[in-house]
Amino acid sequence: MKNLICIGATALSVVAGAAATGRNVYIHVGSENALQPWHPYNPGMRCQMLFDRAKINYAGTITEFELEKTVNVSTFQEVKFYLCHTPLSALTANFEANYGGNTPKLVASFATYELPSPEGVYPIPMAETFEYNNRDNLILEITWTSGTGQKVCLLVGKLTAHQCYAYDERATSGTLQDMGYNARIFFDAHPAVAPASFGRVKGLFY
Repeated sequence: MKNLICIGATALSVVAGAAATGRNVYIHVGSENALQPWHPYNPGMRCQMLFDRAKINYAGTITEFELEKTVNVSTFQEVKFYLCHTPLSALTANFEANYGGNTPKLVASFATYELPSPEGVYPIPMAETFEYNNRDNLILEITWTSGTGQKVCLLVGKLTAHQCYAYDERATSGTLQDMGYNARIFFDAHPAVAPASFGRVKGLFY
Protein backbone atom coordinates (compact mmCIF):
# COMPACT_ATOMS: atom_id res chain seq x y z
CA MET A 1 0.00 0.00 0.00
CA LYS A 2 1.30 3.43 -0.90
CA ASN A 3 2.48 5.47 2.04
CA LEU A 4 0.64 8.64 1.13
CA ILE A 5 -1.09 11.35 3.08
CA CYS A 6 -3.05 12.92 0.25
CA ILE A 7 -3.28 12.41 -3.46
CA GLY A 8 -5.17 14.83 -5.69
CA ALA A 9 -6.37 13.50 -9.03
CA THR A 10 -7.78 15.88 -11.61
CA ALA A 11 -10.43 15.13 -14.21
CA LEU A 12 -10.69 17.50 -17.13
CA SER A 13 -13.72 18.16 -19.26
CA VAL A 14 -12.84 20.46 -22.15
CA VAL A 15 -15.49 22.46 -23.95
CA ALA A 16 -14.48 25.13 -26.46
CA GLY A 17 -11.09 25.51 -24.82
CA ALA A 18 -12.36 25.73 -21.20
CA ALA A 19 -12.12 23.02 -18.50
CA ALA A 20 -14.06 21.95 -15.42
CA THR A 21 -11.88 20.52 -12.69
CA GLY A 22 -12.79 18.01 -9.98
CA ARG A 23 -10.65 16.38 -7.35
CA ASN A 24 -10.42 13.35 -5.11
CA VAL A 25 -8.40 13.29 -1.92
CA TYR A 26 -6.97 10.06 -0.55
CA ILE A 27 -6.27 10.11 3.18
CA HIS A 28 -3.93 7.32 4.18
CA VAL A 29 -3.22 6.99 7.89
CA GLY A 30 -2.16 3.37 8.35
CA SER A 31 -2.85 -0.32 7.76
CA GLU A 32 -4.15 -1.45 11.15
CA ASN A 33 -7.69 -2.83 11.54
CA ALA A 34 -10.66 -1.28 13.34
CA LEU A 35 -13.74 -3.37 14.21
CA GLN A 36 -15.96 -0.31 14.51
CA PRO A 37 -18.37 0.44 13.02
CA TRP A 38 -19.00 -2.79 11.06
CA HIS A 39 -19.14 -5.33 13.88
CA PRO A 40 -22.52 -7.13 13.44
CA TYR A 41 -22.43 -9.05 16.74
CA ASN A 42 -23.36 -5.90 18.68
CA PRO A 43 -26.92 -4.62 19.33
CA GLY A 44 -26.33 -1.35 17.52
CA MET A 45 -23.67 1.22 16.67
CA ARG A 46 -22.92 4.90 16.79
CA CYS A 47 -19.45 5.73 15.52
CA GLN A 48 -17.80 9.08 14.79
CA MET A 49 -14.61 9.39 12.76
CA LEU A 50 -12.59 12.60 12.72
CA PHE A 51 -10.74 13.69 9.57
CA ASP A 52 -8.21 16.51 9.82
CA ARG A 53 -8.57 19.55 7.60
CA ALA A 54 -4.85 19.50 6.78
CA LYS A 55 -5.18 16.02 5.27
CA ILE A 56 -8.16 17.06 3.16
CA ASN A 57 -6.93 20.55 2.22
CA TYR A 58 -9.64 21.23 -0.34
CA ALA A 59 -12.90 23.15 -0.20
CA GLY A 60 -15.87 22.14 -2.29
CA THR A 61 -18.89 19.90 -2.70
CA ILE A 62 -18.34 16.37 -1.41
CA THR A 63 -20.21 13.98 -3.70
CA GLU A 64 -18.80 10.65 -2.55
CA PHE A 65 -17.04 9.34 0.55
CA GLU A 66 -15.13 6.07 0.46
CA LEU A 67 -13.65 3.99 3.28
CA GLU A 68 -11.05 1.23 3.02
CA LYS A 69 -12.04 -2.25 4.19
CA THR A 70 -10.71 -5.77 4.55
CA VAL A 71 -12.47 -8.86 3.20
CA ASN A 72 -15.81 -10.28 4.45
CA VAL A 73 -19.40 -9.19 3.92
CA SER A 74 -22.10 -8.07 6.37
CA THR A 75 -25.61 -6.68 6.23
CA PHE A 76 -26.90 -3.94 8.53
CA GLN A 77 -30.31 -2.43 9.22
CA GLU A 78 -31.38 1.22 9.49
CA VAL A 79 -27.97 2.56 8.49
CA LYS A 80 -27.38 6.31 8.44
CA PHE A 81 -24.35 8.34 7.37
CA TYR A 82 -23.80 11.93 8.52
CA LEU A 83 -21.14 14.54 7.72
CA CYS A 84 -20.43 17.53 9.96
CA HIS A 85 -17.88 20.30 10.36
CA THR A 86 -16.19 20.56 13.74
CA PRO A 87 -13.64 22.94 15.26
CA LEU A 88 -12.31 20.14 17.49
CA SER A 89 -8.88 18.66 16.80
CA ALA A 90 -9.69 15.60 18.92
CA LEU A 91 -13.01 13.97 19.72
CA THR A 92 -14.50 13.84 23.21
CA ALA A 93 -16.63 11.07 24.70
CA ASN A 94 -19.74 13.23 24.16
CA PHE A 95 -21.18 12.73 20.66
CA GLU A 96 -23.14 15.99 20.60
CA ALA A 97 -20.23 18.06 21.88
CA ASN A 98 -18.08 16.74 19.05
CA TYR A 99 -20.14 18.70 16.53
CA GLY A 100 -18.79 21.90 18.07
CA GLY A 101 -22.12 23.69 17.63
CA ASN A 102 -22.60 22.58 14.02
CA THR A 103 -25.52 20.54 12.73
CA PRO A 104 -24.70 17.17 11.14
CA LYS A 105 -26.15 16.55 7.69
CA LEU A 106 -27.70 13.20 6.80
CA VAL A 107 -26.07 12.30 3.47
CA ALA A 108 -27.25 8.68 3.12
CA SER A 109 -29.83 6.42 4.74
CA PHE A 110 -30.63 2.75 4.10
CA ALA A 111 -33.24 0.39 5.52
CA THR A 112 -30.80 -2.42 4.61
CA TYR A 113 -27.15 -1.87 3.79
CA GLU A 114 -24.74 -4.57 2.62
CA LEU A 115 -20.99 -4.12 2.60
CA PRO A 116 -19.34 -5.58 -0.50
CA SER A 117 -17.04 -8.56 -0.05
CA PRO A 118 -13.81 -7.46 -1.84
CA GLU A 119 -11.15 -5.65 0.12
CA GLY A 120 -10.16 -2.11 -0.76
CA VAL A 121 -11.95 1.23 -0.93
CA TYR A 122 -15.71 1.15 -1.33
CA PRO A 123 -18.18 4.02 -1.73
CA ILE A 124 -20.85 5.24 0.63
CA PRO A 125 -23.66 5.90 -1.87
CA MET A 126 -24.44 9.48 -0.88
CA ALA A 127 -27.96 10.71 -1.60
CA GLU A 128 -27.06 14.26 -0.51
CA THR A 129 -23.89 16.25 -1.13
CA PHE A 130 -21.99 18.15 1.57
CA GLU A 131 -20.33 21.56 1.26
CA TYR A 132 -16.92 21.32 2.93
CA ASN A 133 -15.34 24.64 3.93
CA ASN A 134 -11.69 23.54 4.36
CA ARG A 135 -11.52 25.60 7.56
CA ASP A 136 -12.84 23.06 10.06
CA ASN A 137 -12.12 19.41 10.59
CA LEU A 138 -14.68 16.89 9.34
CA ILE A 139 -16.69 14.20 11.13
CA LEU A 140 -18.18 11.17 9.43
CA GLU A 141 -20.77 9.54 11.68
CA ILE A 142 -22.32 6.11 11.06
CA THR A 143 -25.22 4.57 12.96
CA TRP A 144 -27.11 1.28 12.60
CA THR A 145 -29.60 -0.75 14.63
CA SER A 146 -28.70 -4.40 13.92
CA GLY A 147 -26.41 -6.49 11.75
CA THR A 148 -25.73 -9.99 10.48
CA GLY A 149 -22.79 -11.68 8.79
CA GLN A 150 -19.06 -11.42 9.38
CA LYS A 151 -17.13 -8.64 11.04
CA VAL A 152 -15.68 -6.22 8.52
CA CYS A 153 -12.59 -4.25 9.52
CA LEU A 154 -11.69 -0.80 8.24
CA LEU A 155 -8.09 0.30 7.79
CA VAL A 156 -6.82 2.84 10.29
CA GLY A 157 -3.68 4.36 11.77
CA LYS A 158 -2.90 5.79 15.17
CA LEU A 159 -4.29 9.29 15.67
CA THR A 160 -5.20 10.53 19.14
CA ALA A 161 -8.95 10.56 19.90
CA HIS A 162 -10.05 10.35 16.26
CA GLN A 163 -12.72 7.72 16.91
CA CYS A 164 -15.66 7.66 19.31
CA TYR A 165 -18.08 4.73 19.36
CA ALA A 166 -20.88 3.11 21.37
CA TYR A 167 -22.83 -0.09 20.86
CA ASP A 168 -26.12 1.81 20.77
CA GLU A 169 -27.21 4.00 17.88
CA ARG A 170 -28.95 6.37 20.33
CA ALA A 171 -26.02 6.70 22.75
CA THR A 172 -25.11 10.18 23.96
CA SER A 173 -21.59 9.22 25.06
CA GLY A 174 -19.07 6.70 23.83
CA THR A 175 -15.58 5.25 24.06
CA LEU A 176 -12.60 7.10 22.59
CA GLN A 177 -9.91 5.32 20.61
CA ASP A 178 -6.72 6.55 18.99
CA MET A 179 -7.66 5.57 15.45
CA GLY A 180 -7.74 7.63 12.30
CA TYR A 181 -9.45 6.10 9.28
CA ASN A 182 -8.25 5.79 5.71
CA ALA A 183 -10.64 7.43 3.28
CA ARG A 184 -11.07 8.81 -0.19
CA ILE A 185 -13.22 11.91 -0.65
CA PHE A 186 -14.56 13.00 -4.03
CA PHE A 187 -15.34 16.64 -4.77
CA ASP A 188 -17.61 17.95 -7.48
CA ALA A 189 -16.17 19.74 -10.49
CA HIS A 190 -15.77 23.47 -10.17
CA PRO A 191 -17.73 25.43 -12.80
CA ALA A 192 -15.73 27.11 -15.52
CA VAL A 193 -16.20 30.84 -16.01
CA ALA A 194 -18.67 31.47 -18.80
CA PRO A 195 -17.74 34.19 -21.26
CA ALA A 196 -19.93 37.30 -21.08
CA SER A 197 -20.57 37.90 -24.77
CA PHE A 198 -20.20 34.69 -26.77
CA GLY A 199 -23.91 34.34 -27.49
CA ARG A 200 -24.90 30.67 -27.90
CA VAL A 201 -21.38 29.53 -26.99
CA LYS A 202 -21.99 30.74 -23.43
CA GLY A 203 -24.52 27.95 -22.95
CA LEU A 204 -21.81 25.33 -23.44
CA PHE A 205 -20.17 26.34 -20.19
CA TYR A 206 -21.14 25.22 -16.69
